[in-house]
Amino acid sequence: MTDDQRRWTHGTLRPSRSYLTRFRWRKLWQLGPFRWSDVAPWRAVRVAVGVMVPLTVGSALGRLDYGAFAALGALPAGFASFQGVTRSRVAAVAVASAGMAVSTFVGAVTAAAAPWLLVPVVVVWGYVVGLAVCLGPRLSVAALQWPVGLLIATGMPLGPTEAALRAGLVLAGGLFQGVLVAVSWAFRRGDPERAALAESYRILAVYASGLAAGHFGPPSATALPAAVVVTDPNPLLPVTARLHFLDLLEQAERIRVSLAALAERAADDPSEAALRPAADAARALDLIADTLSAGRAERAGPIRELNELLPSLAVASGTRGQSATEALFGQLRAVTRSLAGRFDTGPGRTPVNNKAINPVVPAGQDGIGWAALTLRANFALSGETGRHAVRLSVVAGLAEVMVQATGLFEGRWVVLTIFLVLKPDYTSTVYRSIQRAVGTAVGAGLGAAAASLAHPSSVGLIVAAGIAVAVAYALFDVNYVIYSIFLTVFIVILLDIFGLPADTTAVARLTNTAVGAVLALIAYSVWPTWEGLTAQEKFARMVEVHNTYTTALLRSFAHPARTDQARLRGLQAAARRARTDAEASSDRLADEPPHSPLTPTVARTLVAVVTRLAHTELSLHALVPPQATVIGREEDGARDADADRLEALAAAFDIAMITLAEAVRTLQPPGRIPPLRQVQRALRDRPTALDPRLLQITDHLVDTAHSLEDVLRRHLAPPVARADRPGT
Repeated sequence: MTDDQRRWTHGTLRPSRSYLTRFRWRKLWQLGPFRWSDVAPWRAVRVAVGVMVPLTVGSALGRLDYGAFAALGALPAGFASFQGVTRSRVAAVAVASAGMAVSTFVGAVTAAAAPWLLVPVVVVWGYVVGLAVCLGPRLSVAALQWPVGLLIATGMPLGPTEAALRAGLVLAGGLFQGVLVAVSWAFRRGDPERAALAESYRILAVYASGLAAGHFGPPSATALPAAVVVTDPNPLLPVTARLHFLDLLEQAERIRVSLAALAERAADDPSEAALRPAADAARALDLIADTLSAGRAERAGPIRELNELLPSLAVASGTRGQSATEALFGQLRAVTRSLAGRFDTGPGRTPVNNKAINPVVPAGQDGIGWAALTLRANFALSGETGRHAVRLSVVAGLAEVMVQATGLFEGRWVVLTIFLVLKPDYTSTVYRSIQRAVGTAVGAGLGAAAASLAHPSSVGLIVAAGIAVAVAYALFDVNYVIYSIFLTVFIVILLDIFGLPADTTAVARLTNTAVGAVLALIAYSVWPTWEGLTAQEKFARMVEVHNTYTTALLRSFAHPARTDQARLRGLQAAARRARTDAEASSDRLADEPPHSPLTPTVARTLVAVVTRLAHTELSLHALVPPQATVIGREEDGARDADADRLEALAAAFDIAMITLAEAVRTLQPPGRIPPLRQVQRALRDRPTALDPRLLQITDHLVDTAHSLEDVLRRHLAPPVARADRPGT
C-alpha cells in the first residue's frame, strides 16, 4: 500500500464515532430473531448432566464448593463441546479445560499474593484470546473460556496449594464433559454422518430443481454440510462405513460439478429437452436424500424407487450436452448401487464394492504446525487479527487497572464482559454489547430470586442450576439474549454456592456488565477495526485462488498424464472457501461507514464476476476426465499443438489474473494484461482435436477476465485523484 493510500485509508477512521451515533440503535433492543428450529435439547441435556453430576457428588461428600469448582470447569468446556464434530469436538474440550485449569490457578494465586499483577496477566490473556480468532471458531471459542476461569478465580484468592486443588477440580469437570461427548459416540454411530449426507444431497436436489425451472446460476459457494462431518467421523464407526460415507461425499461433489456444467449448457439452450435431465436428477437426488435420512426399516422403499427410476434415464444420441448428462446419470447410478449394497447387506454378506473413484479427504487444519504458522502470520498490526489482539489486551488491561485503582466491588465482571463482547468486527461488538447487558440485567434478577427460593437446600440449588444451564444451552442458537439470561441465572446460583450472596453479586454483576459493555463500545469507536481497511486482501485472495484453480484445470487438458484429481478437488474447495469469505466480507462492508473505492456495491460486483468464473470452472472441471482420454488418443503432432496452445492460454490467463489480484490488493487500477482474446482465438481458429465444449468454455473464461478488468478500471481510481473529484 502506498503512503498516499495509507493516509487516505486512515482518514476513514474519522467518521467512526459519528457513524456510531447514526447507528440504528432501536434495532438493538429487539429480542429477535428467534430461530426455534435450532433448539438443541440433547446437547443441553449433555451439558446439564456434566454440570449437575459434579454438584451432586460434591453435595453427597459434604463439599458442595468442590463440586461447584468442577461444575465451573464443566460449563465452559460444555460450550466448547459445541464446536467440531467428533474427535475435533473432544480436542476443543481438552484445550478449553486445560486452559481454564491453568487460568484458575493463576487467577487465584495472583489475586491472593499481588492483586496488581493481575493487570499484566489480563493483558497477556487478552492478547492470546484476541489472536486465537485467526485459528477459526473451534479453537477461538476454546481459548475464550480461559479468561472466564481466570476472572472468576480472582474473586476467590487462594494460596498455591488450595489453588492447585481448585484448578484440578476445574480440569476434572472439563474433562468429564469430554467423556460425555465420547460416550455419545456409542449412541449415534453413523447418524450424524448420514444426516449430513442427506442434507447435502437435498441441497443438490433443490439446485437441480431450480435448473429444471429455468434458474441457471452456479451452485452455492458454501461447502456441502457433509464436508465437515464426514471428514471428522465417529471413531467407533467401522472402517468400511467411513469409506462408504467418504465415497458418497465424493460422489456428491462430482454431481455438483456435473449439475453446474448442465446449467451452463442449459443457459445457452433452455429447451424442454435440455431441462428434462435436471428434473430427473432432482427426483433421484431427493430419493437418495430420503434413503440416507430414513430409518433402517424405511430405506427399502426409496431404494426400490431409485432402482425403478434410473434405468429409465437415457440420453438420446447427438443431444446437446450429451456427455455431461450421461456423466450425471452415471454418478446417480453409482450412488444408488452404493446405497443398495450398503443398506441391503445382511449377516454374512459382504458389502458391494462400487468404488470407481478414490474418496478425496480434505487436508486437515488442526495440527500444531498449522496453528503455529497461522498465529505467526497474524502477529502483524497491519492485519485485522493482530490489531484486534492488541486492542483487546489494551482495553482489558486498562479495565483491570481501573478495577484495582478504584477497588470496584466485583469489578472482574467489567473485564470479563470486555472479553466476551469485544469482537474483531463492528456489528458483532455493538449488537453483542447491548444484548449481553440486557440478558445480564434480566438474568441477575431471576438468579437472585431462584437462589433465594432454593435456600437453604443444596438440592434446590443443584436443581435450579441444572435447569438454568440446560435452558441456556438448549436455546444458545435460538437467541443470544435468552441464552445470556439463563446463563446469568446459573452463574449467580453458582456464586451463591461459593458463598457469595446472590442478592449482592446479582446487583454487582448487573452494573459491572453494563460498564464493561459501554467500555467495549467506546473502545471500538476510538479504535475501530473496519472491514473496509483490510477487505481488499480477502478479495485479492479470492481472485488468486480462483486463478490457481482455473490454470490447473487448463493445464490438466494440456498435460492429461499429469492430472491430479485430488489436487483439483482441493483447489476447488479452496476457491469455494475464498469466495465464501469474500461474500461475508461484502456483507460486513454494508454495515460500516463507506470505504471508497471498495464500497459494498463494488465488493458485491467483484463477488458476482468471480461467481460467474466459478460457474465456468465447474463446467471445465466436468470435462477433465473425458477430455484427458480424447487427447490421449490423438496423434502426437495434433496433441502437441493443442497442448502448446492450451499452455499458452493458461500462462496468459495466469498473468492477467495475478495483475488483477494485485490491483484489488493495492486498490489501484490494473496494469496492462496479456491479449487473452488473441491467445484464445489462436486456440479456436486453428485445426484442433479438442472438444468444442472446451473451446466454448475458454471463451467464457476470457470474457470473465475482461469483465473483472473492466470493473476494476472503472471503480479503482487512485486515492489522490478520487479526493480531487467534485463531491468527494
